[in-house]
Amino acid sequence: MTKNHTDISGLNTKKLFIISAILIGIGLFAFFYGLLGQNPQRAWQAYLINFVYWTGLSFGAVLFVAVLNVTHAVWGRPLKRLAEALGSFLPASFFLFWILYFGKEEIFSWIEQPLPEKQWWLNAGFMFARDGAALFLLTALSLALIYFSVKGDLEMAGRQSRTGETASMEEAQAGVYWRAQQVLSPMIGIGYAFVLSLLSFDLIMSLDPHWYSTLFGAYYFMGSFYLALAALYLLALVCRKPLSLGETIHPHHFHDLGKLVLAFCIFTGYLFYTQFLVIWYGNLPEETRYVILRVKLSPWEPVAWLILGLIVVIPFLFLLLRKVKTKPLPMMILSGVILVGMWLERFILVAPSIWKGEEIPLGLLEVLITAGFFGIMGLCIIFFLRRVPLLPISDPLFLKAMAAHEEREKP
Repeated sequence: MTKNHTDISGLNTKKLFIISAILIGIGLFAFFYGLLGQNPQRAWQAYLINFVYWTGLSFGAVLFVAVLNVTHAVWGRPLKRLAEALGSFLPASFFLFWILYFGKEEIFSWIEQPLPEKQWWLNAGFMFARDGAALFLLTALSLALIYFSVKGDLEMAGRQSRTGETASMEEAQAGVYWRAQQVLSPMIGIGYAFVLSLLSFDLIMSLDPHWYSTLFGAYYFMGSFYLALAALYLLALVCRKPLSLGETIHPHHFHDLGKLVLAFCIFTGYLFYTQFLVIWYGNLPEETRYVILRVKLSPWEPVAWLILGLIVVIPFLFLLLRKVKTKPLPMMILSGVILVGMWLERFILVAPSIWKGEEIPLGLLEVLITAGFFGIMGLCIIFFLRRVPLLPISDPLFLKAMAAHEEREKP
């Protein structure tokens, strides 16, 4: 079980580093090309879309780890390190946030046309200060959780390599690193809801400063968790064979994770409908205009219906089937569909509030900037996995999960 817990020789890390670096270079070129072009607003718009998408995904992955710890869930322990790998993007995300400051005039209409009744809240200095502080706090908590998780594994791996001994479950439970994770996890759960709600209000909802929804924060942070689950599913499927994780990640893990993806697929659709229902019943112009623009008017209407199919209808229908959840190829495709659908969902939340052209601002520029963010995420994951054990061997619940699997496999 522990023999290959640090082995990533199945991954050609040098090649992946080069690919990630090329994608980052392409993204940077596309972004600066857009800034120097006739419409720099489109480049900043694509940048914001990708920031809220990848940041939400990364925080959602850390939340998955925190939820496992809070609930003392045994089933998902073999997936813990891969979820933490997705969380390794957070330091880069904190840096990328501050770049938005240089494009604030292109993004936020209330800077040039301030609203007197909201000016105390919607002003650039206060907004970036509060969002930066909130991001720093949640990023610090998330990295601390990952640090204590990894630190215990590194120490145990070093002890095993020197002595050949394996720490008992009781020793792991008594460890300071495990207790630190138990303390940090509920703090991350609370901070996740608060910080991502704040980001959604400031970076997305304020793009249309006359519109507001008290449910929007929950819609964003629950959607980000749904997005993170789909990304984790895809990462586990892709890495299982190259990282020799077949002995620890089994079909029943994918089945359980698939049930969780189905649950949050339904919940994301429920939150959208709940928000839509309240706006429709209220029938207030400042609220209905936001929805009508996206679901009834050209050129956004086809995109809105496509998004509904990609993130709710298609996943719901396929994930109802038990066998689909354990089949690698169908689930790779379905996870990819959800990831693309959620990117388009972030796109339609942001773009109609900024873009005033007659055509949808979705083309090569947006694809290349997205590729750059994808390259940053890939670089962070590879860098992280190269330096840490692949299995959470100091986690007492991981040891319990392995014992439970061995018991299940007995004739």
